[in-house]
Amino acid sequence: MKNRKTAIFLLVSQIVYALFSLAWIIVALMSFMMFDSPDALSDGTTLFVFIMVWMYPVALIGSAIVGWVLYHKRKFRGAVWIDLIPMLWVLGIVLLYTVS
Repeated sequence: MKNRKTAIFLLVSQIVYALFSLAWIIVALMSFMMFDSPDALSDGTTLFVFIMVWMYPVALIGSAIVGWVLYHKRKFRGAVWIDLIPMLWVLGIVLLYTVS
């Protein structure tokens, strides 16, 4: 193993992200309710939030692949930073539910 701490971090964080994807399914299915208002399609904020909700699996899969590629190229710090990208969605959802 090239760097044990980085490998463990990548593995644990991706398991946590996969667990959050169960919550993502509920949020994603409920995101269609944002368009119940006739003016919702013309609202840029609503469209942005909808797109960002549906981009979570893309960010999850993409960061996992790039993170492990960087790990195997021995760029451990870059792998960790790339692997933290899905945390932006997790923190956004947590903040959304704690604020409202």
